[in-house]
Amino acid sequence: MAISDTEKNLQYPSDLMKTTEQHWVEFTAYPALFGGKYSPTSDFSIALPMSAQAMISTSEAIYAEQEGLGTVLSETAGKVAGGLKPWFTSGKGIEKNVATTLAGITKDMNQSTGESVAEHGVAQMIRKNDFLKRAAGGLNVAINPKMSLLYQGPGKFRKFTFEFPMIAKSAGESDMIQGIIKRFRMATLPGYTDSHVTNAQTSTGSEAKRGAGSNFFTFPSKFKIHFGHGGGTGSSLQGKETPFKIADSVCNACVVNYAAAGIPFFFENNHPFEVKMTLTFTETIIMTKELVNNGF
Repeated sequence: MAISDTEKNLQYPSDLMKTTEQHWVEFTAYPALFGGKYSPTSDFSIALPMSAQAMISTSEAIYAEQEGLGTVLSETAGKVAGGLKPWFTSGKGIEKNVATTLAGITKDMNQSTGESVAEHGVAQMIRKNDFLKRAAGGLNVAINPKMSLLYQGPGKFRKFTFEFPMIAKSAGESDMIQGIIKRFRMATLPGYTDSHVTNAQTSTGSEAKRGAGSNFFTFPSKFKIHFGHGGGTGSSLQGKETPFKIADSVCNACVVNYAAAGIPFFFENNHPFEVKMTLTFTETIIMTKELVNNGF
């Protein structure tokens, strides 16, 4: 029996939450609404066996290498930041004190920065002139580039990849698997904003290829992902001790191999015996210390 499109809670295997030893991951999809918001009511919730690939959390930082004058400017920026910190933390008299602080720092910097710029000019001249570079080498000396690292910001949004090999024990469970795949595919893709696009119009694909007269796409769904263990009341691990949490995410890719066994094999309902579904999610927020402190 085919799974109804109105069925909101699915799981694979069918006995996933009937054993206390099984760890699982639950994906709950929330549709996008016009105006930049998402519905507070979910489209569906799907529980699958926990994937080892997804248990990898990466924290990144981007630094840029700089040399010579860049080092001087970094030191200058540090002085500026140090001078301004008391005023920004107090929240009082910011504008007046910013001006005073900058004036003082500029006065102190004039001499030291001027000297550093002169040194930097000589070094740059030697580095750019092959003759002078070889001359310096003949003296068994090399120019110190005065390298430093400048923090640019946090790394990219975290990505998580889940792989789910699914082998149906019956035609009914194969229907369940196809229902799960369909929901993930639909939540990954956009839709047309024009409500007049019906199944009948797109059945041949002709209207879909032309865009069905719509000028806009609706956004795909947003997902909440959390881990669980066992079944029954209190089985969710959300809010409990876990290796880490995943923030609200979007699904970048839903890849399905319908011949995961190497040889296509189908039940009488024409659904495959074995498939492998690979899902890639990207968080919608950048990780910070505060989020890590809260378990992300």
